[in-house]
Amino acid sequence: MLRLLLVFSLLLTMFSCSSTSQTSVNAGNIKSDIALYKEGMKFLKAKDFENAVEVFTELEIVHPYSNFSSKSQLMSGFAQYMSNEYEEAILTLTKFIELNPDHESIPYAMYLKAYSYYERMPAVNFDQRTSEKAIDEFKELINKFPKSKYSKKARLHLNNLNNHLAAREIEIAKFYQSQGFYLAGVKRYKKVVLDFKKSTHIPEAIFRLIECYTSLGLSKQAIYLYKILEYNFKKTEWVEEAKRLVLKNANFVKFKKEELDLKKLKADDFDLM
Repeated sequence: MLRLLLVFSLLLTMFSCSSTSQTSVNAGNIKSDIALYKEGMKFLKAKDFENAVEVFTELEIVHPYSNFSSKSQLMSGFAQYMSNEYEEAILTLTKFIELNPDHESIPYAMYLKAYSYYERMPAVNFDQRTSEKAIDEFKELINKFPKSKYSKKARLHLNNLNNHLAAREIEIAKFYQSQGFYLAGVKRYKKVVLDFKKSTHIPEAIFRLIECYTSLGLSKQAIYLYKILEYNFKKTEWVEEAKRLVLKNANFVKFKKEELDLKKLKADDFDLM
């Protein structure tokens, strides 16, 4: 921080002195934008991220209208990210994006900002607002730059985030179910099946729905969901588990294939019968 304090002191001196003094200070003490940028990059390559941020920040202060100023903002955000200072990185990258909307590195900046939220994704038993924010940021990147290589990466992270949120819903639903609040559990399991269709937690969610409906005495709905589970996830462990619950009646009920297609499943299909 000493470097930044010296810069601020220097600027105060410049604005308070005569024009002759300013010329003398400019000539003798302030490094050029190129020199500062190279110095910052040197620190960055050496993985000295703290000093890199200080130098890049100095460049922004001393040379605010330089072409290197915007580059230094981006590099500061990267250095903060590498230092695990995700909140600071988000603020810096947001500033870069807002001040340089047409910059060629905007897709990268948006990706790095979203990934900074992604890195802060909490465990499933904690509040998931950070995960939801990461989803929003990745989606914005994909919408604005669908053909960018960073959008391709963003789609992979979205899958992981959606899977994570599905796991969160499963945990909450299982708690309700364990307490005998079956309808509350059904609501959460339905959300997993309908809102997170690509999640790896879908088979378990359907199985837990079968459990809940069986506990509620709604055998017809339980059998229907068993058929859906069997049709879409035949090789999973959950099919055999579910079969034990509905075996007595399941073999006597027939459904059309389109009725069992998970992709076509609607909220109405879960209505209690």
